[in-house]
Amino acid sequence: MTCNNATQLTAITSDQLNVISGTFSLTGLTILSTLSFDSLTGVNQINWVGLPALQSLNFAQSVDRANSIVISNTQLNNIEGIDLTGVGSMDINNNPYLTSVNVNQLKNVTTAISFSANGRDLEILFPNLIDAANLTFRNVSRVDMPSLASVGGSIGFYSNSFKGFTAPNLTETGGTLAFVDSPNLANLSFPSLTTIGGGFLIANNTDLKSIDGFPKLKTIVGALDFAGTFDV
Repeated sequence: MTCNNATQLTAITSDQLNVISGTFSLTGLTILSTLSFDSLTGVNQINWVGLPALQSLNFAQSVDRANSIVISNTQLNNIEGIDLTGVGSMDINNNPYLTSVNVNQLKNVTTAISFSANGRDLEILFPNLIDAANLTFRNVSRVDMPSLASVGGSIGFYSNSFKGFTAPNLTETGGTLAFVDSPNLANLSFPSLTTIGGGFLIANNTDLKSIDGFPKLKTIVGALDFAGTFDV
């Protein structure tokens, strides 16, 4: 399903469509304000780019199956109506009004999740996420992943505004763990982490004075790179 550059289109609705087996592509729809699908539960790929008038989604049944999601340059303040159990990749970027993302059912990510340049007060909640390949968070105010146990690739936090982060159940990463350019970050807690499969990077986090939240960490496969002023 594709609709591109229909600059006078204000609404797309359906009360019977259940599954989109291909790509749900909406791009350059400058005054589209209504997206309503009463029965839609499955999409192969979502590609929504350049929908500056779209403020909310009306998906009565919620989309719980998708392989790839890209949402960029919209006015969405949340993504209610997308409640996946698993996803290949999710890239949410340049949505300046986006303040809340809660994908309650999400349990695994097979490729990557990336958030960047959205609302400065964006809070991201993945309460049941257990396993992920790669995770990247930029310019967010909160990230909660209390169930996260394993990251096959890298996990990175860049230019965020939160004061602390905890991953109580994370035991290992396959790649780099990074916290960079987050001036309010004051504490980190990874009580179960034993192995970092890449580098361990902590840099330019002004309020972080000590790195003592890693009591079980034994193995760092890559480089250890700390930059800042720390208490000894």
